[in-house]
Amino acid sequence: MKIEFDDGFSFGKGAFETIKVVDRKPLFLDAHLKRLNKSLDFFEIRKEIDQEEIYSYIKNENEANFALKIIVSDKNFILSSREDNYKNEDKLFKLKISPVRRNSTSKMVYHKSLSYYENILEHRWAVAKGFDSALFLNERGDVTETSFANIFFVKDEEIFTPILSSGLLKGTMRDYLIKNYKINEKIISNDEIKGFDEVFISNSLMGVRSVLAIDDKIFNQNKIKVKIQKDLEKIGFWDI
Repeated sequence: MKIEFDDGFSFGKGAFETIKVVDRKPLFLDAHLKRLNKSLDFFEIRKEIDQEEIYSYIKNENEANFALKIIVSDKNFILSSREDNYKNEDKLFKLKISPVRRNSTSKMVYHKSLSYYENILEHRWAVAKGFDSALFLNERGDVTETSFANIFFVKDEEIFTPILSSGLLKGTMRDYLIKNYKINEKIISNDEIKGFDEVFISNSLMGVRSVLAIDDKIFNQNKIKVKIQKDLEKIGFWDI
């Protein structure tokens, strides 16, 4: 694989997508490529994404089930694969609120850019403290997202998720859930967290997973998450 030096390497100018491949089928490929193309327009990267190249890569992989990563910068179009770490795994996640605040006015937080390392740093910080991931608040103390997933809250079986303008990535799985379930997008303050009955997170690899705790607040319910998870199994997510 030849990688050329460009502004993606120098300044993080570029975007990526991570796609779940099940039985050589890339789930939500159209949604991923739509988001990727919007980010490429934002970065003014003039590059056409060749779907045939993506399908050819998947066909020639040794494994039929994996996580596919697409990286695009001015001079590079990179396809790579790794193990799907969420396969046959249904752990309960514990989240630690990060002291780092998301800037909701930053254009960058709304793109899955190559400048992603803050997410990794805060994820590792949370793990070092005995948690599974970090939860970000914005500069006003409103909930945004975790270091690798969107977040949803349930009260009296009604589902809520932070509004995009709070400063978070428009996840492909988040979009799917909003289109297929009654979900209210709203500003959710840190003070509101303890009043919810159930919390779950989502991304395009895991589908949905239950949150057991946010800091010292425990959530014992998972009824809504279980229903959604069973629905996702019907469209190709792993039977857990």
